Amino acid sequence: MIDTLLVLIGITGLSIASIIDLKTHEIPDWLNFSMIASGISLRLMQAVSSFIWKPFLYTILAALAMLILGSLMYYTKQWGGGDTKLLIAIASIFTITPKDNFFLYNVLINLVIISTFYGIAWCVYFAVKQRNKLVKELPLYFRKNKSKILQFTIAALLIFAVSMAFKTPSLSILLITISSLMFLYPFLTTFIEAVERSAMFKEVKVSRLVEGDWITKDIRVKNKLIYSMSSPGIERHQITLLKKSGIKYVPVKDGIPFVPSFLITIMLTLLYGNLILFLL
Repeated sequence: MIDTLLVLIGITGLSIASIIDLKTHEIPDWLNFSMIASGISLRLMQAVSSFIWKPFLYTILAALAMLILGSLMYYTKQWGGGDTKLLIAIASIFTITPKDNFFLYNVLINLVIISTFYGIAWCVYFAVKQRNKLVKELPLYFRKNKSKILQFTIAALLIFAVSMAFKTPSLSILLITISSLMFLYPFLTTFIEAVERSAMFKEVKVSRLVEGDWITKDIRVKNKLIYSMSSPGIERHQITLLKKSGIKYVPVKDGIPFVPSFLITIMLTLLYGNLILFLL
């Protein structure tokens, strides 16, 4: 009963978070904290009533592990603080299920796969939307990365040549796959860089800044540093200082609304488990 309730709470919370993220690129704290509190409190109730404490302890450990992972992603500017809190919420609710004691592990494996394709899909969308700017930026980035492209291409060709020497089909296929991925990697990353520059950097009114926005340059007022671009995101007190300074616009890097990829991952994991094992 509690497991079913947790799944319903998780799916509902992720659905609401996805809609809000798509509209505002924010995830409200009340939603994240509600999901975290629901997951931990229901697991505690389950432990007290059944005298089986392992699921509750696993939930606490998983939440702490996701706090560390989420913080790493936040401070390396891979995603915002709301995504980190949502990852903790997912751990609090979906650590295990009655049919899968490794559910959260499978979620993380699947998230890598789903978020990759999800991110590429958004890049294609931005590329089409800002195609005029992209046409100008793309040649510049290919010239900038030509050394990296050449190095990866040579390495890919060498691995492909080695694969031809093996008579074992499975090993040859593995090496050819690695070779193909190495060849595509520099082209894909160069394309993503160009898309970011042409579609994800914009001037934003200071009055419309929200906590966690990534400002792309140092902001100084009367030689005093208000915001450092090395920061993981702007904080509320810094926004207040900027509003008082009289600065009207600041350059901001927009992010991809990643919450829908969490929802898709949870749904697919509930249906199919580990996608790699399922596809094999």
